[in-house]
Amino acid sequence: MSDPSVRRYSGRSVDEWKAARRERLLDAALELFGTDGYPATSVERLCTQAKVSTRHFYHEFQNKEAVLLAVHAQVIELAVRTTGEALAATADAPVRERITAAVDGYLHTIMTDLRRARISFVEVVGASPAVEEQRIAFRELLISSVISIGEAAVARGEITRKDFRFIGLCFMGAVNTVVYDWMLTDPRPPEHQVQDALRELAVNLMTGGREPGPAVD
Repeated sequence: MSDPSVRRYSGRSVDEWKAARRERLLDAALELFGTDGYPATSVERLCTQAKVSTRHFYHEFQNKEAVLLAVHAQVIELAVRTTGEALAATADAPVRERITAAVDGYLHTIMTDLRRARISFVEVVGASPAVEEQRIAFRELLISSVISIGEAAVARGEITRKDFRFIGLCFMGAVNTVVYDWMLTDPRPPEHQVQDALRELAVNLMTGGREPGPAVD
């Protein structure tokens, strides 16, 4: 039963209207930042795309930078969730399977929607100090997963100890460059070809190109 003290408009509370309005603005940002680009998109264009007045825009966001931070955070949340789920599902699997699952989960998030890829690898780079701080924090979160996979594999006797942070940095740099190039290539190669190559690169970086040894009981 609805709270009679909550004012409702067309069956929705004020909070529900605000949430829906914010979601439309984020959807508009994903579309416009992910196609035309962040610099080319004005607040007015965002509002037109979202069917939101500029007055209501500033009820939800301080400025355009705040929208970029929010839509990038959505991409981050999705990538972290899919990667985390992949690692959880392969917690007891050999290191090669864990790496494969994690890489597939991350790349699927980024490459199945070119708008997310463009925002992640193009639009956020150097956009502002705050956006750059968020981008670097996300990179560090992904690298922490690389370190976790590596340390677990060392503990099981599957691989020898390496500088897993350096490996993570190398792999993330490769992903950024390869996926960006893939986005611009015309005709674009099949998604699975890029994923296969990056998956194999990740395995080789972690294992040294050798088949990991058996786990230690």
